[in-house]
Amino acid sequence: MMSAPSLLDPAAEELKLADCSGLSAVEIARAAQALLGERFSSVSFMYVLMRAFEVDFYAARDASRWHEFHGGPRALSDADLETLLAPWLDR
Repeated sequence: MMSAPSLLDPAAEELKLADCSGLSAVEIARAAQALLGERFSSVSFMYVLMRAFEVDFYAARDASRWHEFHGGPRALSDADLETLLAPWLDR
């Protein structure tokens, strides 16, 4: 289910303003899940990453393959997610 950006922006803004330094990508994903509730999906996670942390579209798209959203051979492990998002989250 895709939500309108106006429904996702408050969560993105809250994450953007929060002190997320030192948090892992998985912890940020869990925080996004808590903020978005039933709206949390691979697409909403992508959107929040781009808005809150200025994650590049292609990296956010790849992050949407995190194993908690999708299984299969192309799913990202927690470690893969950490590595992928490190350039944006370590700022």
